[in-house]
Amino acid sequence: MRSIAQACILLFGFATGAMAQAVPEASYNGDAVLTYRWVRTNAPPGGDCGCFYLNGGGISGSLMLLPRVSLVAELSVEHAANVLSTGKSLTLTSYLAGGRYSIPQPWMHGRHALQPFAQVLIGGGHAGGGVAGVGDGSSSFVTHIGGGIDLPVGSSISVRAIQADYYLTDFANSANDHQNNLLLGAGVVLHWSRPK
Repeated sequence: MRSIAQACILLFGFATGAMAQAVPEASYNGDAVLTYRWVRTNAPPGGDCGCFYLNGGGISGSLMLLPRVSLVAELSVEHAANVLSTGKSLTLTSYLAGGRYSIPQPWMHGRHALQPFAQVLIGGGHAGGGVAGVGDGSSSFVTHIGGGIDLPVGSSISVRAIQADYYLTDFANSANDHQNNLLLGAGVVLHWSRPK
């Protein structure tokens, strides 16, 4: 236990030192993002995976609170038709908020340097379409934990080259009421600034 505490103190010391270095001011105050989303999920628990995929889109917005920390709100919808040849569909709708941390990348500089980030979003979700079984038409706790990489292509436009999140839902399923999903996305980021 003592060695774990010492390792945490050492890690905290390195992180504090890195953060104390000059952090360049961002030239924007927030962003609006439109993304395509692909979700890998599964049917109610059983012996087999029962995995299938949903496609959809999301829109999010952020407000920079500190040079590397932003507040984020997100709304998304993903859909799959004729899931596992059952003739039933599934539509997942989620509404989330949380924080984003822009990861420093000292190895890259310039206007077109990659901008990696990590984020944690929590909120609610809704499942509908029939395949959700006992959870059909119900609402649930939802969280996304992950991050991505933005590639600036102009002064106010970036491409979200990749976003990858662990996507947790807790819809009723007559077993453990817990679904582990994988979300991948890509899109367009529009940065905005407050008038001076």
